[in-house]
Amino acid sequence: MHCNVRFLSFLSMCLGAVAVGTMALAVGTDSWLFTEEETIKNIENGTLKFTAHIRTGLWRLCIIVGYDYPDICVNVGYENADEGREEGQETSMAIMRANRVSTVFPVITLVLLVTGFTVSAIGNIQGDIKTLIGSVVYISGGLTFAVGIILYISSINDEVGHRQYNESGDLVFQYSYGWSFYFAGLAFLFTMLSAVVQISLFLKRNSKKDDMIKIIPGLDGVLSDPEDEIPGGASNPTIIL
Repeated sequence: MHCNVRFLSFLSMCLGAVAVGTMALAVGTDSWLFTEEETIKNIENGTLKFTAHIRTGLWRLCIIVGYDYPDICVNVGYENADEGREEGQETSMAIMRANRVSTVFPVITLVLLVTGFTVSAIGNIQGDIKTLIGSVVYISGGLTFAVGIILYISSINDEVGHRQYNESGDLVFQYSYGWSFYFAGLAFLFTMLSAVVQISLFLKRNSKKDDMIKIIPGLDGVLSDPEDEIPGGASNPTIIL
């Protein structure tokens, strides 16, 4: 049993560390969404038509230049995001503005994962109820991320809508999710796996009745022998059919 407990402790810590690392990498990078959009700009001698290749994160938007040149990145400000879509605004920028609500959820998830990992580590060292508390925090972080990713995908679908095609039916906008998005999905998976392992570890450590009585107040009376509850110590009557 001690070998199983040690293995589960090691496994839960590894899964928790990977979950924190992948979520931190996803939150801090700019490859959540890749877009290709035909753009028309008015210039002095007429109009300029070109295809813009853009990658976006939660905080920045980068124009992919290519030809061994570094990408041009700008920070996205959400302070004026409530003003609605600007006239003639590119779809990529409109998506960034629409995602202002869902941006908060990955950050909250990262904070919860770090908290859950810390509490779980203390619980694994001390072998107490903090192991179970850590799993609850992990589950809360996973649910928070699930809500955020649903809002993120929904805002993209709502913003793109019919704008993928122009009036002639030509495809003018394409998008695909980047590796940062999938890293966040992996973090969610590792978070849920770590929570399951933590719960299994807690149950293995507290599989005896005396251990459960220490954790749950009042459980002693529920699990006590029914004969002790009969006045005078009389045995339970036996009914023969």
